[in-house]
Amino acid sequence: MKTVLTRLIALAAIVLLLPAALLARPIDADVTGNWFTPGQGGHGLQIEILDLSRAVVAWYTFDDDGDPMWLFGVGDISGDTIRAELSRYSGTSFPPDFEPEDIVGSTWGTVVFRRTGCDEATISYTPEDGVYLPAEFPLDRLTRIDGSNCGGSWSETRRWTPGQDASQAFQPLFLDYPDGSEDFYELDSGYGPLPAPWQEVEGVRISGNNHSDDLKMVLYRPLDGLAPDTSYRVGLEMQFATDVPDDCVGVGGSPGESVYMRLGAATIEPEAVLQDGYRVANLDLGNQANPGDDAIAVGDMANGSDGSLCGDPDRPWRLKRVSTGEQSFEVTSDETGRIWVYGMSDSGFEATSTWYLTEFVVRVERAEN
Repeated sequence: MKTVLTRLIALAAIVLLLPAALLARPIDADVTGNWFTPGQGGHGLQIEILDLSRAVVAWYTFDDDGDPMWLFGVGDISGDTIRAELSRYSGTSFPPDFEPEDIVGSTWGTVVFRRTGCDEATISYTPEDGVYLPAEFPLDRLTRIDGSNCGGSWSETRRWTPGQDASQAFQPLFLDYPDGSEDFYELDSGYGPLPAPWQEVEGVRISGNNHSDDLKMVLYRPLDGLAPDTSYRVGLEMQFATDVPDDCVGVGGSPGESVYMRLGAATIEPEAVLQDGYRVANLDLGNQANPGDDAIAVGDMANGSDGSLCGDPDRPWRLKRVSTGEQSFEVTSDETGRIWVYGMSDSGFEATSTWYLTEFVVRVERAEN
């Protein structure tokens, strides 16, 4: 009994020492639903995940006079957190006397929803009007949408935030450009804080000026600890930062919609090999929107900002999340129990593209024989 107790104490100590990023549960589409505070049924949050980088947040509650107070906003997703500025609206009447031009909205304050488990979360809020005091309280899930099941059938999930462990860092790889043209293509990468307003978030930056109409920029790393020589089904998810608004016009194509984001996995390490003087992949990574055996397109660089900001040097950086969704790869681990996973951009835009990797999630399960 003493041995068991000692092991439990040691395990608890290890858990307490783990970085918060390893313990947190990232926001995904499964968060969509209704959430309430235990013991306070009658008020709560309704959340709808839009594209794994933004979420609609509605808080149905009451004011100090006992009248219904409905607060609405669209928030940004970062890891396990949704941060949203909420507004309160009034001014019109019930249909058919509803007049949209009579609606008046005012900012109420900021809420932060942090997911702490499959069906658990916390909410903290900071009102702007001074009538209510900042506070924080727990949330439990009340409902979820049909078909979601908090992780599905995956047997294991690994999640990395760049920089949490230098030995597990993501490595850059540039492909589909003439050998020796690194300076001309302005190829660059590094690790550090993101641009404002995300300077509290760190990520891996990768950047290049596409002169070949097909520059691939890859960030990759190994996944160890699997059974050797075993076939696995692999699902992938990546969060990245981009400052490219929707519907911008650029040389050769849009800097947003013509720069395809791709995810992939393979048994062997991604490398560049020479072919007719070009540095190309040793894997089948596909081409822009077209899938390959070892990578598929899962989105693009456009971040949802209004197209009127395309030429604005101060256009906002936004976090965007992409995933393989219902698609998956079947990958066989090598003799050491390792596979390789990666996120990448594949550009049809003939100028500079820059993005930051902020989070990478891998889900695996043994493939059925």
